Amino acid sequence: MVRNMDDLDFCLSSHPQSILEGLHSLCSQPKFVDVTLSAGGRDFPCHRGILALCSLYFRSMFSGDFMESIAARVELHDVDPDVLATLLHFAYTGRLTINQGNVEELIRTSSRLQFHAVRAACSRYLQHQIDASNCLGIQEFGEIHGCPEVVAKARAYLLENFEAVQQHEEFLLLEKDQLVACLKDERLQARNDRAWAEAALMWVRHHRDSRIRHLPELLRLARLPHLPESYLTGSLLKDPLVQDSLDCKQLLEDVCREKMNIKPGVSEQGLFRNTPHNLQEVLFVIGGRSLDDSDDDDDDEDEEDGERDPRIHPRNCGFYNTKLQRWHRLPDFPNYNKWGYSVVSLNNDVYVTGGSRGSQSNTWSTTETWKYITREGRWVTVAPMLRPRTNHTSATLNGEIYVIGGTTMDIVEVEHYDPYIDSWALTAPPLKYVSNFTATACLGKLYLIGSCAVKYNALTLQCYNPVIDSWSIVCSPFIPKYLSSPRSVSMDGVIYLIADNTKKVYLYDPDANMWQKIQFLHMLHENGALVALGGQLYVTGGHWKGMEGDYSVEVEVYNRASDSWTVECFLPRLWCYSGCCSVFVDPLRCPELFPDET
Repeated sequence: MVRNMDDLDFCLSSHPQSILEGLHSLCSQPKFVDVTLSAGGRDFPCHRGILALCSLYFRSMFSGDFMESIAARVELHDVDPDVLATLLHFAYTGRLTINQGNVEELIRTSSRLQFHAVRAACSRYLQHQIDASNCLGIQEFGEIHGCPEVVAKARAYLLENFEAVQQHEEFLLLEKDQLVACLKDERLQARNDRAWAEAALMWVRHHRDSRIRHLPELLRLARLPHLPESYLTGSLLKDPLVQDSLDCKQLLEDVCREKMNIKPGVSEQGLFRNTPHNLQEVLFVIGGRSLDDSDDDDDDEDEEDGERDPRIHPRNCGFYNTKLQRWHRLPDFPNYNKWGYSVVSLNNDVYVTGGSRGSQSNTWSTTETWKYITREGRWVTVAPMLRPRTNHTSATLNGEIYVIGGTTMDIVEVEHYDPYIDSWALTAPPLKYVSNFTATACLGKLYLIGSCAVKYNALTLQCYNPVIDSWSIVCSPFIPKYLSSPRSVSMDGVIYLIADNTKKVYLYDPDANMWQKIQFLHMLHENGALVALGGQLYVTGGHWKGMEGDYSVEVEVYNRASDSWTVECFLPRLWCYSGCCSVFVDPLRCPELFPDET
C-alpha cells in the first residue's frame, strides 16, 4: 500500500510545552489532580509527578515512607502562599518573574523546598544587585540561607569598594566583630591610606556612648604607621573621640614617636613589620614581543615546551608604583611573545584571555585563560574559554569577566566567567555586528562601543543589562565617528574613550546620554591600554617618531581637576603589544626593580 520504504521520524516540537500547559489547566479540575498543597489557608491542587520533577523535597516526600506519600492533602507550615503559588506556576510553565520585592522570599522558600533551578536564578539575580549600599546586607542574607556564591561575590565587592561601602548606613550598623574582621582582612583595598582610621571613627561616632570603648582596638587595625605624621598629629590626635580616650592618645603618640626616631634615609620597613600589609594601587603591565628582544627569538617556534632561558625571554611582566615612580618586576608571564590577548583584573587578581600562542605555535587564537594570583605572586591556568579569541575585549561586571568578540563568527560572540565556580557560559550576543570595538562596565551595565572596520563608519553604542540578559542599542547625540582600535574605561560613573589613530579623548555620561571631548593626548598610543588608577587615567602604548624614527613608549596621565595630560613615565621595555590593568599589591613583597632600558 505504501511505496516509500523510508521511516518517518515525526516530532511535534510544541508537544512538551503543550503538555505542561495542559496539566496546568487540569489543576482546576479535581478529578485530574492527585494531591493538594495547603499553605496560609490557601489550597493548591497539583500533580505529584510535576512536583517531584521540579523539587527534590517533594520527590523525597512522595517516594519515601512518609504519611504524605499517600495523603491527598499536604500542609506546608511557615510557607508564604503567594511565594508557593509562584513556585508552582514555575513548575508548570518554566517561567518566573524575580524582582526586588520577592527575591528574598523566593530564595528562602526555594531553598527550603529544594527548587534548585529557582534558587540558582534568584542567586544570580542577587549577585547582579550588589552595590555599595547593600553588599553587607546581601552577604549576611547569603550566609543565613546557605548561598556561598552570593557571600563570595558580596565579600569581594566589599573588599574592592571599601571606601564607598563605609559611606552607607549598612556599614554603620555592623557589629563590632564584623568590623574587626573587615579591617583585619589583608585583601581590603583602599586608595586613601586614611580609609581605615576614618572608617573606625565613623563607626564609633554613630553610637558614641556604647562604641567608644572599642576605638583603641579599631585604631590598632588602622595601619597607623603607614599614615603621614602630619595627618596623625594634625587631624587624628585632635579628633574629639581620640581626645576622650587615653588609650587612643597613647597609641597615636607612640606611633608618632617611632616615626620621628627613624633616621633620615633609613627605610621604614622595620616600623611596618608588625602592621598589616600595605596594599597600594599600582599599574600592572604584561608585554608581548619587544623591540629590544634578541633577534634569535624568531626561531623560538621550533623549541619544545619547558624551561626557557631568561636571557632569551627576559622580563615581560611588572607594575608601576605611582608613589615612588618606579617599575617593579613580577614573575614572567609564561607565554612569551603573545599578542592579541586581553587583560583585566577581578578580585585583585589578573586574568589574561585568548590571544595568539606566542612563540609556541602559529595558531591564530586560543581559548586559554591565565590568572596571576597577586597574593602568591604566581601564574596559573584556569578554565579555558568556550571559543578561541584574538583581538577581543574583556571587562568585569558584577564579579564576573565578560569577553566579547575576537572569534571568526559573523556575530559578536560573548561569554562570561564566574571565578567562584571556575567556568564559562555563553551570553546573549549584541544586536549589531561590530569588528572594531571596546567594552567597559559602568553603573551595573556593560557598554560596547564599536563599528565595522570601515573608515568614517560611525560608532554604535550598545548596552547589556545582565539582570535580563539582554542588549539594546543606545542612540546618543554626538557619538564619535570611526575610531581605530578603541579603548575605554569607566571611572566615577562616566566612560572615557580613546583610540590608536587619534589624540582625541571622549567622555560619555550614561545618565545624560551625552558625549563630549576633553583635553587631547600629547601623542598617539598604539596597542596599549586605558586604565583608571587612583582617580586618574593612565594611557599606555607605543608610537613611532616619524617614518624612520625611534619607537617610544610613554605613559600619559590625565588629571580631571585640571583637565590636562602629562607624561608620567615610560614603559620598562619597548613592547609592541601590551595589556594593563590596576591591582593592589604590597611593594615591599616585590623589591626587584626593572632595569632602566627605555
